[in-house]
Parts: sequence; structure tokens; C-alpha cells
Amino acid sequence: MLASAGPAGMWKLLPIIAQHSQLALPDALMAVYDLGHLSYSEQLRWRTQRCPAHAIAPGAADFALAAWEPFDPLLHAAHIHTRLPTPRPRPHRRG
Repeated sequence: MLASAGPAGMWKLLPIIAQHSQLALPDALMAVYDLGHLSYSEQLRWRTQRCPAHAIAPGAADFALAAWEPFDPLLHAAHIHTRLPTPRPRPHRRG
């Protein structure tokens, strides 16, 4: 999904908010990959889970369909991270 030459999202800490008909959640922050500052077309590319090359070819077949599930902080607690990820060092190119 991430295009090395294109714009990227930004990690942010945002409050965990209960949706309607959910139990109240403890006050906590969750690391979220925010795409809000990207152009609408770039946000759509991420949401449809397409690489930049296939995003410009709407008729290109998908190997697997994008499968989104509404996030429920109670059901998906194992996926909640309360700290921002640490950047990985990039390998140096030779030559």
C-alpha cells in the first residue's frame, strides 16, 4: 500500500471513543494511522487497498477483495496500541 515516492499517512494518538450502544470505555489513547491530510483520491486508494500502479487501472483484477470490518474497541482490544510506533532504521543502499 505504501508508495515509497508518494505521500504517507501520519501516526497520531487519538482518544478511544465508544460508539452508540457500546459500554463506556476507560479514558485512553490509541495509535491511529491518519490519512486525513492526504488528497481524496489517495485516501480512496488506501481504503480500496490498491498499490499506486493498480489504482490508476480501475479494471485491474484484485487478487483479494478489500475486507473492512467496523472497529469495535471492546472486541478488537488486542489491536489497540497506546504508544506511537518507533521508526525502523532504513537499510543503506550499496553502490
